[in-house]
Amino acid sequence: MLTILHDKSISFQGSVLGFEAYDRFSFSIVDDNNVYGYLKSENDENIGFLVVNPFMIYPEYSFELEDHTKEILDIKSEEEVAVVGIVTIKKPFKASTVNLLAPLIINITNGRGRQIVLPPKSNFETKEPIFRQLPAESGEKGC
Repeated sequence: MLTILHDKSISFQGSVLGFEAYDRFSFSIVDDNNVYGYLKSENDENIGFLVVNPFMIYPEYSFELEDHTKEILDIKSEEEVAVVGIVTIKKPFKASTVNLLAPLIINITNGRGRQIVLPPKSNFETKEPIFRQLPAESGEKGC
């Protein structure tokens, strides 16, 4: 899904927490597996975020979009939606985390985006490990 966003400009309408003064970001893919992307501010070249497709790391990740968000982003179908999480880069990189409590929702059709905050009852946190350890009996492999 992230390849569709490559080289596109996205308007977050000042909804990125802590970066409300920045609206437009350009998106680019940063790896061959299309797991990671980079959002760079079009207003300030010093502002940018490494983002990740959360479903590639957490297949069980899910939430419902509120009607208000669908309205703001003019979302008409699920196929128009891309979801990314902002990565907090740490040293070593394997210690990096992703914010799954406040994902970025992007309408790939019209280039509108919004950061939302999931309800407190969410099973996900702001600092979920990117390279998580899965129990051996799960049959899944960690990143």
